[in-house]
Order: sequence, then structure tokens, then C-alpha cells
Amino acid sequence: MGYLEHGRSTSTDIKEGARIELPLWMAEILAIGGISDELPTGFITVSTPAPFSNKVLNALSADPVNVDLRGQSMQFYKFAERWLAMTGDDALLDTIMDTFKARAATVNDHAHNTRSALMTDRSEFLGTLDDTEIKLFKAAQEASKDLKKWTSMKK
Repeated sequence: MGYLEHGRSTSTDIKEGARIELPLWMAEILAIGGISDELPTGFITVSTPAPFSNKVLNALSADPVNVDLRGQSMQFYKFAERWLAMTGDDALLDTIMDTFKARAATVNDHAHNTRSALMTDRSEFLGTLDDTEIKLFKAAQEASKDLKKWTSMKK
């Protein structure tokens, strides 16, 4: 599997202890694939990905709304879901849930208040949203439009 380390076709083996980046799906398979009586922990050790580093988690705990999740991962919440399924890290789960709740409220504010002080920083804020939050924003905008249309018909 030397091509994983060198990024090209090679017949060399990966040296023991080498650090290489793998897609999460492959790391999941390799981390559990070698588990047996002789090798109870699998044949790779998976390190915490950068989006879930202490630095990022501390920033999320301090002020989740001002963290650029898109810069961490375009699919931050889906990545977190997969990582949590592998690790079962309760502290990370709490941080991710608190982050989503806080950011969802702000996403909703931006979607419903189209003519307010929020407009000045809206495009900057929208650039920090991951794909899940963008879908939430679009759904909230559509709901707001539908509500306005419905209330105008009632008059």
C-alpha cells in the first residue's frame, strides 16, 4: 500500500509508524479491518482530524457562531457524525450539538430578517456555513416567503 504514502504507483510498503492522510471511509475500514485476537486494536491508529482538534473545539465552545465551519469542512456536521460513530466521544457530541443549536438560531435570523442590520454581515456569515447549514438557511428563507404570502392572502 505504498501508493497511499507516496501518492504514486510504487511497490514499497508503508513503513511502520508512518503518518499518512487517508479519507475517513478508508481509515474506518483499516482501523477495524485488522481486529483479531492477535491484533485487537486494528493495524492503524487514527488521529483526531483537524476539524475536531482542541483548538477548533475551544473556539466552538467559546463562540460557535463566529467559527468558519466551511473552512474546517464543507460537510462539517456529516463528517462529525461519521467521526462520532467511530469514536463515541460524548464531549465532542455535546460540543457539536451546542454548536448546531447556536448556529441554527443565527442562520434562522439571517433567513427571516432580510432588511436589518444583519444584512451588513450576511454574505460574510453565509460563507462560513457548512452544507447542512446552507440547506437550513434556504429552507428557512422559503418558509419565511411562504408565511408572508399566506398572511397577505388572509387580509
